[in-house]
Amino acid sequence: MIRSIAAAVCALLASVGLSACSSARDPGTYAVPGDYATVQDAVDDAVPGDLILISPGTYAEEITVDVDDVTVRGLDRNEVIFDGGDDLRSAFIVTGDGVSIENMTVHSYRHNGVIFTGTGELGHFEDDYRDPPETEDDGTVPHLERFHVSYVTSYNNGLYGVYAFQSRNGVIDNVYASGHPDSGLYVGQCDPCNTVIDAVTMEDNAIGYYGTNASGKVYVVNSTFRGNRLGLTPNSQTQELLSPQRETFVVGNVIEDNDNANTPPITRGFFGGGIAIGGGVANYVARNLVTGHDVFGIGVVGFNPFDPEGNVVEGNVLRDNGTDLIYGPSSAVSTSAGNCFQGNDFTTSLPEDIETLMPCDEQDHPLDEVDLRYPRDPAGVDYRTMDAPPAQTTMPGDLTVAPAPLPTEPTFPDLDAITVPSA
Repeated sequence: MIRSIAAAVCALLASVGLSACSSARDPGTYAVPGDYATVQDAVDDAVPGDLILISPGTYAEEITVDVDDVTVRGLDRNEVIFDGGDDLRSAFIVTGDGVSIENMTVHSYRHNGVIFTGTGELGHFEDDYRDPPETEDDGTVPHLERFHVSYVTSYNNGLYGVYAFQSRNGVIDNVYASGHPDSGLYVGQCDPCNTVIDAVTMEDNAIGYYGTNASGKVYVVNSTFRGNRLGLTPNSQTQELLSPQRETFVVGNVIEDNDNANTPPITRGFFGGGIAIGGGVANYVARNLVTGHDVFGIGVVGFNPFDPEGNVVEGNVLRDNGTDLIYGPSSAVSTSAGNCFQGNDFTTSLPEDIETLMPCDEQDHPLDEVDLRYPRDPAGVDYRTMDAPPAQTTMPGDLTVAPAPLPTEPTFPDLDAITVPSA
């Protein structure tokens, strides 16, 4: 209550032309709805270092977080609920550096559950959200710096569950996303991304993880991608900047049954694959358990106009896939192009005997063209009709303690310590 009175005094001073006083105060911990009626009210008055704690309840808000180094945290992951009512755009639109969104559920927004964006232009996501923004005068692409989303459940939103666009030095952990017609999790147009995705679960989406032009130290580890139309795809595209995509590490994940027709479809989508490296460069796919896909378990394939180069697929366990391992560049490519396969536990491949034809010996090997025929993408269902997911594990620890500021760069996982997960 004291904080609310102070905020009112500061607002009154500002309204008569005097300097607002909130920017000079020390950071603290403030409650919604105890100290502020809405989350947006709290964010609007926030200073770097603030912790905004949200009590259980249902909130019909769209929050823009444009202040740096603020943490927005629910007190119960399953009881702090942001409901867009199929009307609001996104639950959280984050343009500030160093922001954490934690321990809550977001659903039924027309666009995204949570979006971090370095564009600084919210209109980019209102209408033609796929048009890439302009670069800076020097040709560089500005990035949002440092972000964290943790213990968030995001479901049945119109595009993405969690969306990190033109953002880097981030951590996405313990997130559950389902029922999205684009992808549960998207990291795109960043270089270097320096982003760690750990212990997430993506189910019943068009795509579990979508990494378009996400390059430079992207780690997807210790996670589950189940029952999507496509499990995960680091990929290159021309409709976003910073192509081609490169250097994603996909290690130690369970990737199963990503051939679910009873999911929302994506326009011109692919159906029935576990991991698809679509025209990516220098990606590392290792020690994943990949099972139960109609078309392929792991595919290193061309994605017009890009062909894959220098990708390594090793030590994966593949079972019950239409074809376990596939290499399928465009017809213009007649060599291995530095792509290689070794030490995988598999049964079928295209081309046959793929590890003999494409060994990891730093040489370029000639290859015959592979004739790949993909099935028609089934119609799917409206994302609004998908069932809500079950309750998820809430964030442990004392939730009233404000976290330290996010580091300049996240701690990257020790890949050598990650083994193939059990079935």
